[in-house]
Amino acid sequence: MLTKNLDDILKEFGNTMGLDLAFDGNGVCELEIADTVGISIRASEEDGTLTISSVLRDDLPDPISYSAILDLLALALDPALRGGNSPVVGRDDDSGMLIMYEVATPSVLNTTPLADIFADFIDTYRAVSVLLDNPTADLQPAKAEVGMIQA
Repeated sequence: MLTKNLDDILKEFGNTMGLDLAFDGNGVCELEIADTVGISIRASEEDGTLTISSVLRDDLPDPISYSAILDLLALALDPALRGGNSPVVGRDDDSGMLIMYEVATPSVLNTTPLADIFADFIDTYRAVSVLLDNPTADLQPAKAEVGMIQA
């Protein structure tokens, strides 16, 4: 069970970055990273979760190496191996878009600041972007930098 209000969690997150953040009428907060990457944070009051998501690419690179596919599949197992929350990549059947998302559950939101969850999401996003730009690269997280996030 969530011990904090999702609105308060978002406000605390915004305060750590010097931003005034709030959910819109649909329970979504849109952010932009380094003027290029759109990221959504969606609140679900029903189950007390926050879903962070972003479009990685319009489609898989073609060609893509076998090792890059293995890295993406390994990433998909991270939530099971890490015991819950971590970013994963999926492909939308209708649009073909590659989407990275993470569902932060109440147990994680009660113990981990949203800023830490978000930083891990950004680090993984950047690493997967490098992998997709260069499908022979190793999947290594790049560190998020302070001041690159805008509401």
